[in-house]
Amino acid sequence: MTERDDPAPAMPSLTLRQALLIVDAVNGLAPTGRLARARLLAREVAAVIALGAPEVWADDGRALLGMIETWTTGERLAVIDAAERFWASAEGGYEEGLRAAGLLPGA
Repeated sequence: MTERDDPAPAMPSLTLRQALLIVDAVNGLAPTGRLARARLLAREVAAVIALGAPEVWADDGRALLGMIETWTTGERLAVIDAAERFWASAEGGYEEGLRAAGLLPGA
């Protein structure tokens, strides 16, 4: 079975701050191929954490980086796709937009 034949991966469970880190990181990813973007996701999240206030991002950021390392390529792509949906249709507040994009439960 190839990755293309695999069922759609479940969306990883994220906190609000982790989802915000993801959308900021995806916004900074270069428009390269999908697999390259999946490989670069952790690096870009680390860059967002480094640029932000440590008291805001430190705990959630470390946890998120650990989670990303365990995600399959399919899970990384699902998260990137959801973040792109967020940026394409961010109406209302951030939390509402994150839920609508599928990055937070309750959509």
